[in-house]
Amino acid sequence: MADFAELGLRPEVLRAVADLGFEEPSPVQARAIPLLMAGRDLIAQAMTGTGKTAAFGIPLVERLDPDNDAIQGVVLAPTRELAVQVAEQIHQLGRHRGLRVVPIYGGQPYERQFRALRAGVQIVVATPGRLMDHMRRGTADLSGVRIMVLDEADEMLNMGFLEDIEFVLSHLPEERQTALFSATMPDPIRDLAARYLTEPETVTLGSPRGTTVEAIAQRYYEVPGRHKFEALVRVLDVEQPSLGIIFCGTKRAVDDVTEGLRARGYRAEAIHGDMSQMMRERAIGALRGGRAELLVATDVAARGLDIEQVTHVINFDLPQDPEYYVHRIGRTGRAGRSGEALTFVTPWEMREFRFIERSTGARIRRAAIPTAAEVAERERELLAERVMSVLRNGATARYRALVEELSEDHDPVDIAAAAIAMAEQARGSDGADRSAAAQASAELEAWLRRPPPPPAPPRLSGQRYSGPRRGPAPWDRENRPERRGPLPPRGGPNGPPRRFTSRRRQD
Repeated sequence: MADFAELGLRPEVLRAVADLGFEEPSPVQARAIPLLMAGRDLIAQAMTGTGKTAAFGIPLVERLDPDNDAIQGVVLAPTRELAVQVAEQIHQLGRHRGLRVVPIYGGQPYERQFRALRAGVQIVVATPGRLMDHMRRGTADLSGVRIMVLDEADEMLNMGFLEDIEFVLSHLPEERQTALFSATMPDPIRDLAARYLTEPETVTLGSPRGTTVEAIAQRYYEVPGRHKFEALVRVLDVEQPSLGIIFCGTKRAVDDVTEGLRARGYRAEAIHGDMSQMMRERAIGALRGGRAELLVATDVAARGLDIEQVTHVINFDLPQDPEYYVHRIGRTGRAGRSGEALTFVTPWEMREFRFIERSTGARIRRAAIPTAAEVAERERELLAERVMSVLRNGATARYRALVEELSEDHDPVDIAAAAIAMAEQARGSDGADRSAAAQASAELEAWLRRPPPPPAPPRLSGQRYSGPRRGPAPWDRENRPERRGPLPPRGGPNGPPRRFTSRRRQD
């Protein structure tokens, strides 16, 4: 699939896709979107980071009616963080159509959610428990739902949400479209699909057709998204690549990273799908001619590039698919040369990063982000090398008379230090950029010096989820904790309290 226009999307949706910086459909999008647009039920085995949110988000915003204020689309997600993230992207995809999206999750005041639901929304992105509460309260009417999506279904089952999911599905209209996205396909997921999906199509992303090269040293850095650019600059300051390619996920990210690198004094060029062929050739020519040291690119724009002597490939954003990872890092380590492949991973991307690692069979070593002191030490080493190079080349003769004259009133060491300081200031950025860079560096340094997290509580054997649980996974009955003694009485003469009542008290 060459681009999104071939999917037959509305102009408003194509405009939103372009605004988000997507250039072409990812593998899961190219296969899932046509099936969902045709109204088929779908089972897709795909990780977060493969573009699956747009894979179901685009059909949602395409097929739903913005003039109907009833809830027409529901997306279930395992965590509040994912629910917010999915809701934000669907909102961006549907904003030119006027579709309204609301995230519903625990921990947020009910009254805020009541107001949003009363105002009328077309799409609800929710965690299962909180949506079930709204259904029982009568504040979420799902009788008009046309499309239902289960996102990261295996995680929801691991967290004990099976009964909640079944409750929601059992209260939806019989005639609806259902899509299930999951990284793995254990038996409970297959059973759930068999009961609630109608003749579903299956999309499975295959293993990459290739392996990584042993000559390429692969490392990754774990860092929050807000500190990722500053971490990139520090790594570049220490690594000092002679020729590097930096891959970003969107055209907007390419522009932002290129601008930021130029402001820090790096000779960086950019290529992406919005650039003319002449501009691309100029950027690549600058790289080959030694006028640039870094090329910032999207996967699509970098296709077909054959640039020798690339020492570093840097994944600023995770690739959409393990095969993309193989293609990216294959641009270094060519013709028997060694190469470096560096990847920046945010904490919430670790799951899909591990999937890439397993799929490619790569040995990707974790590395520490350089501290400010390490960067300063490296800069001193490089400065000493440059000074020694000038001394060896004998390019100081024209300045000796000036230094001798100044030496009559000043210490020669002070004169040399002042000359070096002037040279370094000339190589740096302007005052405003230096101030912003200093603040970003201080924030990253504070994050690096944060206290270590408390140790995780002991886990029962067989439990695969280390976060807050609603109990062992439904199929993990062998490892349920042993019940000791009778259960304490619940409720009063009227029996046990209803589930949502206790939740309301907690909120």
